[in-house]
Parts: sequence; C-alpha cells; structure tokens
Amino acid sequence: MRFLIIGGSGRTGKLVIDDILKKGHQVTALVRKPTSLEQQPGLDIVKGTPLDVSDVRNAFNLDIPDTVIVTLSAIRATDSPFAAPISPPRMMADSNANVVQIMKEFGVRKIVVLQAYGAGASWDTMPCALRLLMSKSNMIYSYEDHNLAEKEVRNSGLTFVLVRPSRLVETDVTKVKEWPKDGKGVGLMGSASRISVAQFLVNAALEERWDNTAPVITN
Repeated sequence: MRFLIIGGSGRTGKLVIDDILKKGHQVTALVRKPTSLEQQPGLDIVKGTPLDVSDVRNAFNLDIPDTVIVTLSAIRATDSPFAAPISPPRMMADSNANVVQIMKEFGVRKIVVLQAYGAGASWDTMPCALRLLMSKSNMIYSYEDHNLAEKEVRNSGLTFVLVRPSRLVETDVTKVKEWPKDGKGVGLMGSASRISVAQFLVNAALEERWDNTAPVITN
C-alpha cells in the first residue's frame, strides 16, 4: 500500500513515515526541503509545497497513493505553541483543499488529517481554562485554520478521519485512549505522545473503524 504524506518533514510526520515503513508499506512525501528527510528504502521524496496544487499533482504523478495523511501544523516564529504564526492564515485549509482537489482527479478516496483537541466540535468540550487560554493567545489562529481545513475535508465527499490529540508531548508512551462525545472529560493536563499519535494516524488510514469521524485522543 502506498501513502502520500503531507507535512512529512515535521516531528510527527517523520514518525508517521517511520511507522508506515516498519509496517511494510511505501511512502511518498511532499516536502519543501528534500534534505529534511533521510533517504530510506520505500520512501520517495518530492520537492514542493501543498500550497501549490501543481506540486501536489506531481506527487500523485510519481505513484498514485492509496490514501493520504496530512500532518501539517502552523509555522511559528519560535518553537513555542504561543508564538506568533508566520505561515499564511489559511495554510492548512488551502493545503487540504489542494490535496482534496487532486485526490478527486486521481480517484483517491481517503484522507487522514492531524488536527488538535479543540478543533471543530471538540472546542465546546475543552476545559474552560483551556478555551480562555487559546482564545486569548496566538493559538486561536491555528484553531481558526483547523476549522477551515475541516470544512474543506468534510465537504469534499471523500472518506476522512480528523484526528484530534490533546497537547502533544515527547514521550515514548504508545497506548491511546479515545474519548467519546468530542472529547468530553479530557482534563486540563491531558496529553498524547507524538509516537502514539503517529501510530494512530497510520492505523486510521489502514482501518475503516474511524472513517468519517473526528476522534479525540490522549494517552
């Protein structure tokens, strides 16, 4: 099975690629800087940006994927999640729109998108303190973009999974807890390790159980 990864040079994206390859599948990664990824057997790297629909088409022309995983996140002035965003306001929305367009051209039917707890309907289930923090900080711009990206994906007619982990952390925990009702009950300090999120994204692409849902996950 072949996957196309959008955002594969990011911290979560690289873990997604590793998990796909370990499972014996193949990957095409569309990245701005090919040198940001290590060459590996089963990995094809295409230079480009998902903000350019012709670059997305080039990635599909290399080898048509069976499914697409998007792990994009807003580019910020520093590594702090509260730093000012320097990417375009609709970076995730426009990227997903371009991917959806080309998926339809090539007859690819499934897309799995990494979002964040608080996107879409899960906003109302977040603890009040978190909602206040996000709404009064630069994080709100990311949530607005996530919400616009959700509309592009949900309205596409494609099969989708919108994965919404709470606060990503750098631990090696792999067990995942899924929260019903859009994450109702997730605590203020809820978190999910990147590696567990990466594995969940791949499993969501391979299996049908999460199709057309937006699971909220923690460890």
